[in-house]
Amino acid sequence: MGFVLPETLRENDELVADLARFSENLLSEKIIRRKYGLDEETWVGLAEDELFSEMVEAERIRRIRNGAAKRESAQALVARAPEVLGKIMNDERQSAKHRIDSAKALDQLAGFVPEVTGQEDRVVIRIDLGADTRAKGLKSSPADVLVFDVAARPSPAEAGGKIIDATPQQERSSMIEQQEPPTLIKRGRGRPPGSKNKPKPSTKDVPMLADWK
Repeated sequence: MGFVLPETLRENDELVADLARFSENLLSEKIIRRKYGLDEETWVGLAEDELFSEMVEAERIRRIRNGAAKRESAQALVARAPEVLGKIMNDERQSAKHRIDSAKALDQLAGFVPEVTGQEDRVVIRIDLGADTRAKGLKSSPADVLVFDVAARPSPAEAGGKIIDATPQQERSSMIEQQEPPTLIKRGRGRPPGSKNKPKPSTKDVPMLADWK
């Protein structure tokens, strides 16, 4: 009697998913066999078992349809990006631009927070809504004083996701000057078609009073 695949392996959903990843080249045979303690006979039996192979194929199709295969494959490639970028950055044969771009990409992958140099210009607006209340001799509430402290050139996050126009006045004026003036259509002699102004009748066409007698 040949090898009989244990039923517990067919019921192991995690093993089925890992074998689907193995077919996608995301996991190696060595990792799977060590993780589940599979010997050579059991490993060969998994491949020869028709029912188990159908379960792995169904899981592979499911991962493709829900995007898991694409997402995990992309993550595996991105995980190798620092190594590739590091080789470009350290390669003196590469152009300076490529090496600098690689350093910038590595800095973003590392998650470093850029340092803020210099003092940022800010605009502080204070609106006191309790002046009239105090003028009447009453006590105003601290909530009546509104303070708005924002950067001189706010980001969309500081402006609630809305910036009406962040273009400096000098740039806007330059853009207006660069715009071509509208083309004026020169009208020919005479009245345009459809004009409501009718020509005045000639005095020759007006009957004299003597003609009505």
